[in-house]
Amino acid sequence: MFRNSVLVLFIVYLAAVSAVINTPLYKRRFAKERQLLPQPPLMSNETFWFTQLVDHFDPNNDETFQQQYQVIDDYFDGTGPIFFFLAGEAPMGFFNFQEVQIWNWADKFNALYVVLEHRFYGASNPTNDFSTPNLRYLTSQQALADAANFLTSFKAERGLESAPVVVFGCSYSGALSAWFRLKYPQLVVASVAPSGPVLAQLNYTGYYSQFSNSAAPDCVAAAQTATNQIMALTTSKSGRDQLAKTFNSCSNLENPRDLYYFLYTLTEALGSADQMNNPPTWGLNTTCQTLTQTSSLLDNWAQIVAGGQTGCQDYSLKSFIDSMRKTNSKDQDGSRSWLWQTCVEFGYFSTTYPGTSVFPPTLNVEEQVKWCEEIFDIKGMTPNIAWTNSYYGGQQIQGSNIMFTNGLLDPWHLLSVNEPNLEGTVQAATYEAGHCGTLIQSTSIDPPSLIAARAQKLSQFNEMHTLIRFPCDNVEKRGSWT
Repeated sequence: MFRNSVLVLFIVYLAAVSAVINTPLYKRRFAKERQLLPQPPLMSNETFWFTQLVDHFDPNNDETFQQQYQVIDDYFDGTGPIFFFLAGEAPMGFFNFQEVQIWNWADKFNALYVVLEHRFYGASNPTNDFSTPNLRYLTSQQALADAANFLTSFKAERGLESAPVVVFGCSYSGALSAWFRLKYPQLVVASVAPSGPVLAQLNYTGYYSQFSNSAAPDCVAAAQTATNQIMALTTSKSGRDQLAKTFNSCSNLENPRDLYYFLYTLTEALGSADQMNNPPTWGLNTTCQTLTQTSSLLDNWAQIVAGGQTGCQDYSLKSFIDSMRKTNSKDQDGSRSWLWQTCVEFGYFSTTYPGTSVFPPTLNVEEQVKWCEEIFDIKGMTPNIAWTNSYYGGQQIQGSNIMFTNGLLDPWHLLSVNEPNLEGTVQAATYEAGHCGTLIQSTSIDPPSLIAARAQKLSQFNEMHTLIRFPCDNVEKRGSWT
């Protein structure tokens, strides 16, 4: 326990939680964001393969697969801690820009930095395809067991059994980090869980309602005005034809489900910009500038949706469903895997209803849940939200030495932990920026609250590092880190 003590440290961005459902537009935007942000140095970055169990919970299944991991030992002096980063819902290395500060801390504390790729993402595939029967091995419980099995073997093979380990993550993997400390406390001394959405939620209206609190008032008003214009046009054939023309649709919008997907894509393009609102790109501010640049709000919104693409936009729901049904690993970039996890464990469906946000109020949860059934061919498929929250504890997680950090402009903070618990075993800090903001590269235009958050976490980490190295001198003062 550590009532007034230390824990932690930092913060990250995700992205991800690949947040909303991964439409082509969302992936294009995120790829652009990655290109604009600094990456950590290459240095040693050695890649290795670990022989991992396919199923940790069936003693009769001895099948294995090769799981990819990286070791960065440039800063390690043989006596420092191990920083263990759990990669999330993308290939290992995809989120490098969210690890910059961890690299800096590894340098400062002579740490060995290890990154483990998540099963069913990147090159770490337990099965030969992503068919629905094979995806039964894709759960957060299997991923945590992967990390436990790997870490135990890794430390033994390298003679590092006594080295203390701090587990890191970001967004979904930030939640994994917290759950890893909760379920395997004997393996790590602490968890850093930036922007970790530990509360599973089926009908997540907060994702788009947050926009009204994050964006400037003129942007919020423009979004509401534009939404009113769009909804008026959807009521007639001529209006829908005008929308198809304005937003450069490849086909008409007469199919009601295509119209839903059209409105979903438009909402995602504008309404998810607050998640990425970190320096130096300030994605929300840039998006709002585009929305309000002229009085032709729908043309401005169409420019945001296009994202620099010149071809027509495919708003056909069938095209999206068909792309997600592909089971060959070469045809997938992690989107099918992440959708499976949301459809089975987490929900996170971003929805709108009258009065919940400034966006089209017709994005009901039933339609998005239906996509799960159609993509995975499981009749009545619905995520088991109650079980997930019961198993992990939701926002009342009962672990110790866990630190959550959240940007208040990021919609995912609503599903994370933003205040420390009464016992002081779970700590939390917030700051005025976006998703996982303090793990990206520092800039000259960082807001004071972000600078202060980084300084606070570094100070706490200094205390924790001292305690790990000299436990007998510090345990009475600062509490136990076991």
